[in-house]
Amino acid sequence: MGRILLSLLSVSAFVLLSSNATLACTCDLPLHNKSLEQQIVDARKDSKAVFSGKVVEVIENPKDYFYVVVRLRIERSWKNVRADEVLIVTGRGGGDCGYRFEVGESYLVYAYGSGGGRLETNICQRARKLADAGEDIKMLGKGRIPRKAKHASVHGGTQKGSSQSCKVSI
Repeated sequence: MGRILLSLLSVSAFVLLSSNATLACTCDLPLHNKSLEQQIVDARKDSKAVFSGKVVEVIENPKDYFYVVVRLRIERSWKNVRADEVLIVTGRGGGDCGYRFEVGESYLVYAYGSGGGRLETNICQRARKLADAGEDIKMLGKGRIPRKAKHASVHGGTQKGSSQSCKVSI
C-alpha cells in the first residue's frame, strides 16, 4: 500500500513540475441566431481595421513564447488602413487562439486593437484566406487600394467591446 501511494505521489509531482504553461482557447461566438450578412456587418463594425493583404514575413521572437508578428502587404482596405504594409500580432496557434498565417498567402483580416496602435487577430475573428472570403468581399464591397511607399507599424492593445471575443486561459 505504501509503495502504491509513493508511486502515485511521485508521478503526480513529476506531472506538476514538468508541465509547461498550458493554453486553452475559447471563442465566445454569439452567432447562432445571426445571418451570414449580419455576422459580416458586425465583424466589420467591431473591428478596428479590416483589410486584405499578402503575408511578407512571419516574425517569431524566441523571447516571446506566446505571440508572433505578421507583416502583410496591403491589397485592399475596408476600414482604417491607409498604409501599404501593416504589422499584426497573433498567437502562435493551437490552444492560444492564434491564427496561422503562411508567407506568400493572401488573407482577409478583421483586426482589433487599442489607441496604442497595436493590431491583433485570432481564430475567433473572421480572418481567412482571401480565396475563402468571397461572401465577405461581396458584402464589404470594393474597398480602397493603399497609397504607395507608406508603412505602418501597428503595436499595443487588447480587444474591447467586440461581440466576438477570444479568451485565453493559462
